[in-house]
Order: sequence, then structure tokens, then C-alpha cells
Amino acid sequence: MYEAIDLGSQNRVALKVMRIRKEEKIERDRIDHWLHEAVIVSQLDHDNIVKIHDAEMLGDGAYIAMDYISGYSMSLRLRKREYLTVGECIRISKAMLRALSVAHEHGVIHGDIKPANIMYDTEHDTYILTDFGAAYSERRARPSENLIIGTPAYMSPEQLQGKKLDGRSDLYSLAVTLYHLLTGYQPFSGSSLPELKRDILAGEPDLNHLTLPAGIIEVLIKALQKKPYMRFADAQQMLTSVEYCENQLQERLQQHG
Repeated sequence: MYEAIDLGSQNRVALKVMRIRKEEKIERDRIDHWLHEAVIVSQLDHDNIVKIHDAEMLGDGAYIAMDYISGYSMSLRLRKREYLTVGECIRISKAMLRALSVAHEHGVIHGDIKPANIMYDTEHDTYILTDFGAAYSERRARPSENLIIGTPAYMSPEQLQGKKLDGRSDLYSLAVTLYHLLTGYQPFSGSSLPELKRDILAGEPDLNHLTLPAGIIEVLIKALQKKPYMRFADAQQMLTSVEYCENQLQERLQQHG
């Protein structure tokens, strides 16, 4: 990722560049997929979604120009071992679910929800979902059955298996991300990709040790179900559950205040 200046507006932008290292079809497919979905995402307009300004082929690669965000990603919090408080977890959940609700309504699946792709904007005190490089439209088939784009540790079981995805896959990945940010470690692990895949497909996350309100744990459990139909139906339904948890916590604080 590079910082650049938009010569038209004179605003700072973040520039993501992808280069073609091989003349293989799958590499071309990846570039084509990346640019096509960037065009779709550029049409999304929401305060919690990074704004994409331009996306084009350039020489032996391609670039995407997007808003420059003054702040840091949640992966920095992990590196510094500054894990989320319950309040921060709720704020991030609400911001991401609002962003995903808009994206999913437009048929866009993010496909790579993880700490590195959630930015805290210090200037506007908000959280922004970034990097739709793995995104694709429900209305458009993936360019290749063998092309699985994303980060394995945060993928839903169906994404790891290369199946057709819908918005419930993003909800699963968000739950994995929140678990990681709350505890400092991921709910599924393995010393190799095959081991990680087996744990995601068949393992159960350990939630008993979490010192979190019961409502938050219940939200995570539901979103981490292996079968999509057992999760929340959509981002709005999950958001409603998170907001209910927030209201319950506020009422308890008032009672003990």
C-alpha cells in the first residue's frame, strides 16, 4: 500500500498495487476479478466503507486508488497486545455490520474480513471496512473454481471449500476476527494449512473461558456455526442482536450506578 496525491483533487489517497508476476491464466483472472469488483465497490456509499476512487490496469499490473485513512488497522492492536474491551467490540461490530449490510444489499461479498482490513479512523472516531480485493458479486460467478481469494485463518468453512458464498460467510469471518481481537488468539488453528482447514471444518472454538457478557458470547457462537443456515440470516439480524446486547449492558450499568 502506498500513499499518493490525487492530481485532480489534490487529496491524499491510498494506492494499492498488484503486479502480474506470471503469465498464467489464474494470475490474469485474479487481476480481472480484482478490478471488476473494485468498480462494483466504488458504487457503495457508506461512512464505514472505504471509498474507492479509481481502478485500472497499468503496465504489468493494476492499481486501486482509495481514501487515505488517518489511523491504524486492528492488526496493530494485536501486535501491541492491546485487546478489545467489550465496549470497543460492540462499536466495531456495529460499524462492520452496517457496512456489510450495505455491501450485501448490493450483492457484494467482502470475502476477507480480518483485523488488517478494519481501520480505526482517528480523525473521525469511527471504524472503516477496507480492502475489497477479495470481494465479488453474488451476481457474478468466480472466475475460476480453483481461485479462492482471502485469508485462510478467517475463512468460513464454505469459503475454504470453494463453495458459492453469500453474506453469511462474511458474518462468520467477522466473528473469527472479533474473537481474535478480544482474546489475542484465533478460534481455529493448525501448524499447516491442511491442519487449519480440518480445524475450521470440524473443530469447535473454546468460548467457555471468555469473560464476556453472555449475550456477546451467544452472538459469537451463532455467527461461528459451521452451516450457513444456522448463523444469522443477514448482517441486519446480527446487528439487531448486538444492539440488544448493548442495551442490556447499559441497563445493568444504570441499575448498578
